[in-house]
Amino acid sequence: MASAPKHEPVLVRLALAYFQRRERDLPAPSAEDAVHYLNPKERAAIRRVARGMVLRAAGAGALSAAVAAAVEVLAQPLAEAATPDGTVRFWALVGVATVLASAIEIGFLYWDGLRSVHALARAAGLSLSEEGAIAELPLAMARVALELPNPRVQPYGIDPLREVSRWRLVVAGLVYKAKIGVTNFLLKALVRRVLGRAVVRAWLPFVGVPVTAAWNAWVAWTIVREATLRVMGPSAAFELAGALLDRGPPPSEALKEAVLRALATSIVKKQDFHPNLAAFLEAVVGRIGMRNDGDLDDPGVLLERLGTLAPSDAAVVVRALAIAAILDGRVTRRERETLVRAAAAARLELSLAAVERLRRAFVKGEGLTEEQVLALVSVPAASPAVGPGIVSS
Repeated sequence: MASAPKHEPVLVRLALAYFQRRERDLPAPSAEDAVHYLNPKERAAIRRVARGMVLRAAGAGALSAAVAAAVEVLAQPLAEAATPDGTVRFWALVGVATVLASAIEIGFLYWDGLRSVHALARAAGLSLSEEGAIAELPLAMARVALELPNPRVQPYGIDPLREVSRWRLVVAGLVYKAKIGVTNFLLKALVRRVLGRAVVRAWLPFVGVPVTAAWNAWVAWTIVREATLRVMGPSAAFELAGALLDRGPPPSEALKEAVLRALATSIVKKQDFHPNLAAFLEAVVGRIGMRNDGDLDDPGVLLERLGTLAPSDAAVVVRALAIAAILDGRVTRRERETLVRAAAAARLELSLAAVERLRRAFVKGEGLTEEQVLALVSVPAASPAVGPGIVSS
């Protein structure tokens, strides 16, 4: 495995070193089939990894919150003394206990997250030290285990945040950090309303125990889900790129350009360069090459070019756009609107139901077929009963 780039955070570099050590200590995982297809044995193993990680995360959160709450209750006489010295000592004790408990909790969660995503990858038959087509996967898995966002890279001049205002990014970050604090505050306010003051005085600090446990469990579940998608992503991307492009006559230069514009548009609409989308882009570039057009990531230009293509070529482009939309496991409203507009510009019939079926098949680790790809878009029959840009659900 290639060493971590120097610009990566220290925690990411440590995570990659941890993956390397684990791979050296363990035998090579066995894979009976394609990585993106999860057979019953692999699904059961992944469920065990997920269940264990979620339960451990909840337990760590509950224990951390309980320790902090217990210290607050035991130190309450200092606060009730209503003296400056008592107040200072109260907050000092509570603060130290909270910081220490939280630090231990976070350290455990990071370590357990790395251990769990590594186990998940091996359960799917994949090593996190492999080179080649999945050389970037260990880095992607390290970032998801550490709850780090995908880096804002601009491969081939594509800007994922082309349509995002900077103030929205700042607000989104602040909202995320405030979520658990706001949840705790609202729950405590509710308890104050419902329960008597004597009970509240004694037990209110412990309200945060179930909140923290539930929050940690939810975060752990999202990590497992995302890690599973990233494990399957490169294999699925290669398979879907083949189903898209390895049939029919060699693509024309106009078709190559339009397909690349479709992938760049998908990156812009997702507002994120997801590792699975990166793998799909690489698989496509490996087949048709790359262009360096300055406006490659301009969705408006894509819609203009679609109208100039033959229906069969335009269908390939819209299918590429649909595949790119499902590879992070979800299709947003912006992406659905873009798909509908693209189909209308190309005078094609788009099946949103087929898009959803392909998404579910990928997320569940089911087989991906050329028939599923072809079903995404069809060329309407030349009859008055069928108009251009029809969308079926």
